[in-house]
Amino acid sequence: MLTRILLGILYTVTGIAILGTVVLHNHARITCHWNWESTDSFLRMVVFADPQMEGDAKIRRLGKRAHVDLAFNDAFMRHIYKKMMSPSWEPLAHLSSLLSRSTEPHTPRSPTHVSILGDLFSSQWIDDTEFEVRVARYRSIFPEPTSSVTSGSGAGSGTGEDEVGSAMPVVMINITGNHDIGYGYDISQYRVERWEQVFGKSNFISSMDIPAANAAVVDNSESGENDTESRSTTQGRGASNRKLHLVVLNTMLLDGPSSDESLRGQTWEFLQEASALKETNPQDKIVLLTHIPFHKEQGICVDPPDIRVHSDNTIIEQTMLTPNTTQWILNNLRPDFVLNGHDHYGCDVTHVLAHGQESWTAFATTDLTSASSTTPSQPQEEQVVQPKEEEEDLQQQQQPTRKVREVTQRSMMAEFNGYSGLFEIKTPTTTSSENNDDLEFHYTACGFFNDLQVWTVIVTDIIVVLLWCLLGLVHLILSTITATTSSGQAARRKTNNLPSEKQKLL
Repeated sequence: MLTRILLGILYTVTGIAILGTVVLHNHARITCHWNWESTDSFLRMVVFADPQMEGDAKIRRLGKRAHVDLAFNDAFMRHIYKKMMSPSWEPLAHLSSLLSRSTEPHTPRSPTHVSILGDLFSSQWIDDTEFEVRVARYRSIFPEPTSSVTSGSGAGSGTGEDEVGSAMPVVMINITGNHDIGYGYDISQYRVERWEQVFGKSNFISSMDIPAANAAVVDNSESGENDTESRSTTQGRGASNRKLHLVVLNTMLLDGPSSDESLRGQTWEFLQEASALKETNPQDKIVLLTHIPFHKEQGICVDPPDIRVHSDNTIIEQTMLTPNTTQWILNNLRPDFVLNGHDHYGCDVTHVLAHGQESWTAFATTDLTSASSTTPSQPQEEQVVQPKEEEEDLQQQQQPTRKVREVTQRSMMAEFNGYSGLFEIKTPTTTSSENNDDLEFHYTACGFFNDLQVWTVIVTDIIVVLLWCLLGLVHLILSTITATTSSGQAARRKTNNLPSEKQKLL
């Protein structure tokens, strides 16, 4: 009876361990998906932030334990990257198409871009040898995407049936952070060049055609080359006359003074050139990719605005850009969407420039959305009939002139639940003239598990395997003992069956 109870417990624990392992292995593909069909969105970007790979300093501090910890962290981030870069798995949609006997195949939604929003490494002070070691580890964790998306999956140029099936590589964008090259106090030309030789330019623009409604787009920018020049694409019959610009900006060299003012001057020169994009073509759209977030008041995000400076006023540490720099970028570059990292807890903010105001104000996106959706309308019997001109002027004053959403991606470190994000853009489906210049943006935050939860699954699996091995060993020993006992008993029975004279001889 006791044996059956123990076996029942073992079977139950084994089932739980298998279920936990399956969920852990496929969590991203089960719980997090692209919001739009692959034929609708022309840009689908997987977003990561702040991996902060550690190395030799941790080994010196913790000894052999650090090797286990580093191996776990590398495997943790490699798993998240691999799963998030895989085609989105939507079994319900696939099952629905099978049950409805749809003639259209279910197309997995693959990313067109991937970006890591800074702080690839944990320290800007590492020497060249350690830098090369971490670069090799980084490339094993975040390998250059080898998969391609076809024009039928939203990456084609939309030029017609003759290009359906043409494959395009996934574009990888690495963004520098303060732990890669330092803040203004300790940044240097050498550190910037060392980083750029491996990961590409720290300031550049990648451009693509914005397709017309229900058309797709090709991005001809090469993932291995980051140029300060706009990397344009070939416009097809399905494309509009507008472009989407991905502006990558080194925010560690914006607020000053800096230990290398020439580097800071180059960054501001690039920013001014990028700001001319919309002056030349006002209908173009800009997505800004940076590391340090925009300024916002304390209490909106976890990190409060804070800047520490050296005796020479160079920046030692900052959680956000200064208000003046933030206002300048919003007013002159005029981004339509902003993605950044740095704040490990993440944040989702909408910057609003109200009618008649000169400065932008930041609000939590959730608060802004809930406030706009719950604003009570005036009862019909209390409404005052106003002249058309006054009503239009009143509506113009009440509505904000511009809104810019800024998403600070939560860190992908295990301590912060291994977060990533899915960012996608599509052209509007409406044909109304007032919406022809708009794009629709969508961001989805994708959490994984923390290190304690992952270790719990790993340790449980190891214990279950050891228990089954122990059970097998016990079974083998008992079988051997039983076989030996049975053969001995058989020999004795055979001896007992012999005549007494032969038994005496034996």
